[in-house]
Amino acid sequence: MSTIADTAPVPMLTGPRHEEVLAALHQILQPRTYLEIGIEQGQTLRAAQCPSIAIDPAFSVDQTIIGEKSECLLYRMSSDRFFDRHDPAVLLGDRIDLAFLDGLHLYEFLLRDFINVERCCRRNSVILLHDCVPTDLYLARRERQDESLRPLTRIPGGWCGDVWKTILILRAYRPDLRIETFDSALTGLVLVTNLDPDSRVLADSYVEAVEALAEISLQDYGLRRYIE
Repeated sequence: MSTIADTAPVPMLTGPRHEEVLAALHQILQPRTYLEIGIEQGQTLRAAQCPSIAIDPAFSVDQTIIGEKSECLLYRMSSDRFFDRHDPAVLLGDRIDLAFLDGLHLYEFLLRDFINVERCCRRNSVILLHDCVPTDLYLARRERQDESLRPLTRIPGGWCGDVWKTILILRAYRPDLRIETFDSALTGLVLVTNLDPDSRVLADSYVEAVEALAEISLQDYGLRRYIE
């Protein structure tokens, strides 16, 4: 990878927020099963009207999330621990139709979540990845406490982490995947489908892929290059 000096922000994303896009996809796709990682107060979980699983080590649901769901299973634990202990297809009685991944904003964690979720899906299932389209370098800082790039941002306090690297890994190792990006304010929403639940490529290449990007920042890679 070449080093590209790139500090200027790109245009902000101004489309519907991810909660609106997710709700629309529930209406369009009519999933029979749903899984969500990173539920916080339950804003996005409300959109699901089918049997659902939600995972978060520190969620604090403060609103009605049941709706028309016949089942809603909440797991207060890390996603790694959940997948070590449970099979979503067994819990739901079927494979996952739609998943929303919004857990810890570090690429190695999101990559593991994608690997674990894909193996529980169908080929035409949809996996959504949040916060993968940072529009400035501050948003893409790996350490949330790092405020050194704050003068460059239009979203003080915002944090995508470095999950943008997950998209590079998916494109490099899994060209068979169909990857689409929504102009969803403020940090994008990435849709992945044409899945292969039997694929071992990402699992077998996990260490290699993570180590290859460990020392690369978005400034090194190039913000505009990434957005393009």
